[in-house]
Amino acid sequence: MSARTIHPFPARMAPDIALDAIPSQEDRRLVVLDPMCGSGTVLSAALERGHHAVGVDIDPLAVMMSTLAVTKIDTARLSQSASAAIAAAQAAVGIQPWGDDAETQNFVEYWFAAMQQRQLIDLTSAISAEEDEGIRLTLRLAVSRIIVTKSSQASLAQDTSHSRPHRVRLESDYDVYDGFRRSVKQLVRMLEGRPLNGTGQVHIGDARNLEGLEDGSVDLTVTSPPYLNALDYLRGHKLALVWFGHTIGDLRKRRGTSIGAERGLEEDASDAVAAIVDVIESEAVDPAALRRPMLERFAHDCIGFAGQLGAKVAPGGKAVLVVGNSTLRGNYIKNDVIARTAMEHAGFSLSARRERPIPASSRYMAINTNAGSSLTKRMRDEVVLTMVK
Repeated sequence: MSARTIHPFPARMAPDIALDAIPSQEDRRLVVLDPMCGSGTVLSAALERGHHAVGVDIDPLAVMMSTLAVTKIDTARLSQSASAAIAAAQAAVGIQPWGDDAETQNFVEYWFAAMQQRQLIDLTSAISAEEDEGIRLTLRLAVSRIIVTKSSQASLAQDTSHSRPHRVRLESDYDVYDGFRRSVKQLVRMLEGRPLNGTGQVHIGDARNLEGLEDGSVDLTVTSPPYLNALDYLRGHKLALVWFGHTIGDLRKRRGTSIGAERGLEEDASDAVAAIVDVIESEAVDPAALRRPMLERFAHDCIGFAGQLGAKVAPGGKAVLVVGNSTLRGNYIKNDVIARTAMEHAGFSLSARRERPIPASSRYMAINTNAGSSLTKRMRDEVVLTMVK
């Protein structure tokens, strides 16, 4: 089963790329790493091929999705626990997961109507009492699936699944319990019969600091590296995460330290960082529109990301990077060149490069150019880089 179906996720990697990059298990089980694992597409493919998958992500909801992607779930117990959670929620008054945090309370009151607030508080309180960690995780994702949606369901927002939430109404008669029941039933169908032939583990963490992973322990890494002007996943995900105990302040701090955050370096740029910034500026139509401090921060993060892969991937190992190019303030950004430069600085060399069209259904960001322009055509392709160490 593809991780695509577990939970909505913007701009996910195409499953066929991951499957093509990961060989079937033959002589030995490989360790396959995705340091920015998102919804778990790479991890699912690695398990389907019979390998050991390791995933890391800074986004708590992505970690939840990816953890479910590598976890076997007793679906009969899941259904029973869902019914028990609804019964408990209807019988008792729950406690709001964010405690007395005023900012989070105001956030919830803006994005959720009173009826849905009450039902979500009671339901998530009941789910928190579930003893089985895997079942509890799955039930929480069932709740998230009715919040992180394209159309307005449990929240007052639409386009939340595209990381572009905007409030479209002030009142709602949506029944959270009915939506939760449907969500669980859908998950049961998806989770049954998954080809979990390998093993996996997922951690919350930063791709620039993989300290929990032994150096030289990875055979293959498949990932989509960071790029300028990327989607802010937490913008949509926080509508669900507040129901699992996260506060808006904590999530803001997490977003502010993530790769691609629009802030300057706190130190002088290294030669490697300057080289990447020069690449960006040399291709820019309007370099003056680009803020050099932000470019230096991004380049610094790319060097750190690539350096960690250089340390964790064993000699002779491979890195497969799926890169989408982008625009920033009217300038075309060659993210594949940036990624390649950073990886070469970390000790990798290019083995293969190919371009492939991005399916129209996978494009979450509008291309504001003439449909026939060369820029538009480039923006509709993604680049797959294979690097060897």
